[in-house]
Amino acid sequence: MNRGLTFCIFSTLFSLVAFAEKEPVDYVDPHIGGISELLASTDPIVTMPGGTVEIAPNPWPEVMNRVDHYMAGKVCSFSIDDVPIYGKKMTPTWIMATTGEFKTAPAAITSRYDHDFEIATPYYASVYLEDHDVTVENTATRNCAFFRFTFPEDEASHILFKSHEVRIVSDRAFEAKRGKNRYFYVEFSKPFASSQTWKGGAAANYATEAEEQVLVRVGVSGKSYEDARKVLKEELPNWDFDAQKQVARDVWNESLSVVQVEGGTERQRRLFYTGLYRVGGREKLLERMKFNTDKMLKKAQTFASRPSDKLLPHQLRDDCMFFQPNIVHAAKTIMFAEGEFDYERALENVTVEYTEATKLPWRHGPATELDRFHIEHGFYPALRKGEKETVKGVHHFENRQSVSLTLQAAYEAWCAAQVAKAAGDTEAYEYFKGHAYDYKNVFNTETNFVAPKDADGNWIEPYDPRFSGGFGGREYFAEMNGWLYTFYVPHDPEGLIQLMGGREAFIKKLDRLFEGQYVEAKKAKYDFFGQFPDMTGLVGMYTQGNEFSRHIPYFYIYAGEPWKTQRRVREIMRVTYDDDPAGICGDEDHGHMLHWYMMAAMGIHTNGVLPNYPIWLLSSPVFSKTTIDLGDGKALTIEAKDASAQNKYVQSAKLNGEVLNQAWFAHDAIRHGGHLILQMGPRPNKEWASAPEASPPSMTPVL
Repeated sequence: MNRGLTFCIFSTLFSLVAFAEKEPVDYVDPHIGGISELLASTDPIVTMPGGTVEIAPNPWPEVMNRVDHYMAGKVCSFSIDDVPIYGKKMTPTWIMATTGEFKTAPAAITSRYDHDFEIATPYYASVYLEDHDVTVENTATRNCAFFRFTFPEDEASHILFKSHEVRIVSDRAFEAKRGKNRYFYVEFSKPFASSQTWKGGAAANYATEAEEQVLVRVGVSGKSYEDARKVLKEELPNWDFDAQKQVARDVWNESLSVVQVEGGTERQRRLFYTGLYRVGGREKLLERMKFNTDKMLKKAQTFASRPSDKLLPHQLRDDCMFFQPNIVHAAKTIMFAEGEFDYERALENVTVEYTEATKLPWRHGPATELDRFHIEHGFYPALRKGEKETVKGVHHFENRQSVSLTLQAAYEAWCAAQVAKAAGDTEAYEYFKGHAYDYKNVFNTETNFVAPKDADGNWIEPYDPRFSGGFGGREYFAEMNGWLYTFYVPHDPEGLIQLMGGREAFIKKLDRLFEGQYVEAKKAKYDFFGQFPDMTGLVGMYTQGNEFSRHIPYFYIYAGEPWKTQRRVREIMRVTYDDDPAGICGDEDHGHMLHWYMMAAMGIHTNGVLPNYPIWLLSSPVFSKTTIDLGDGKALTIEAKDASAQNKYVQSAKLNGEVLNQAWFAHDAIRHGGHLILQMGPRPNKEWASAPEASPPSMTPVL
């Protein structure tokens, strides 16, 4: 029988069995997001929850490693770990099977493959290499990769392994190393007929019969060759590939079963459980939802334990957009974790980081003159049109992003104030709280938009919140425009509402964001996207595809119209996500895009990637019942009675048996389990949770 047809039949039977069982793992489709909206597509990664091994096909040509992996059509090898994202070249450690003339260059060993003859799951994958007539299957343990190669009849069949260093240690084993601390022990199920090496690689050669299988086990360690061999012996003690495949499936299914959902559609369940797979399964989800805070506390204590008198500013952050992660993490730990760390030492280091390290995008190091200007004046100054940059350290492509930096610095000052409060330092608390209001320094009350100022404090003119700022808005903003960043005040929505003139004006502004158009009468879509390619997943002028806007739909709650949050969130889920390779409207960023979808599908949200207070905001669940297993016999249950596509509006709510007349609740109310009941209906209950006293906490008190 034709081997391609055989695997087509096998794939079909596999799908039918999975459909019949419908366990959580069967809803996962690793190819969702495999066609990129912008920079980086997802990979169909085989791994284990919390595992160090990530196996995925490397597409060819190599440029396909940057975008649209699903459309590559050719594969040149299979990554063992460190799957490439964001423009990286092919991972330096890979394995590949070939037949015929021995070749080693990636371009020379590529093979066509067909998704219709492929299986992709979190725990197992199978790819048929058409040009070599070889089927490559793989599964994994936490620290090991397991491959099964099925060859045709051929006198020259090869298995190639490439890393920085590879050496042959026996007639059925290699040792390999990448960098300073990545070790591999590679063991084959059959002795080589012959073997050979080339720079950074080694090959095992066989004369194979039709359907002959050669299995390869790879142990991975961050310590030594000996530890890689030990890991392999402990985690893969035998050559039973199918048994390990079943073990991996069971582990993933148990991990994904941390959340059980009822109701919803097939599409919604596929997106939900694929999101849980991208997040990393049970433990990672509970960490993100702040139910498991042990690692959070450990990281915060590590930061706090650094000697502040030796804390060099250039050691404080990695190159990133405009983020001081240590400050945010320390505040988040104080707000969400059960446990303490050294608040006084943490405050010392937070103070050094806030006042002595630069916040310039994609830079790290000591504060520049722009950072010192911000500390003194409360905003980052922008350049006027035609004015040349003179400050050393400003990225040649990212520019100053003066408004974004000011807004982010204000948020981080609020975070620093929480650390000061926990440390009992009133003076530091007032200092940082003062800077937390700095967002007002770039808010133009005449236009009701944030806008850039020059060093003299004058507004930059002319200014259009849709189009000003050059490519990506980067002269004033990070990747998005003035419309979006006007709502980038995650720590003080009430203060922003008051700046805009009150709830009614604020609601009108939000409505216009979601309903307005990003093009003018004399411009086309390509004019906008040519300038703002990062603003993907547009709903009106709102972009779902960028992290720093995803809190905005929940701002209606602060203004007394939570029913609009319910409507907007459902709309965003419906139009910007789908369960196919083009189903993610922005860069997945380690699960953030689908994590937002998961939270929205459950109907609760912690304010995007920038949590402010230890609270949960309510939206509109798509599932009639969601149960999250918190461990130790505790669970959080969310019931959305009568939920459907039309019944998206909350009519009433109860939390732990008590009537809930607000569209939020404290994390403490569900920290050890809880029961939320929402009665859903087809028309909004505009009275529910609309009173000013029902507003979530904000830095500025509600008038």
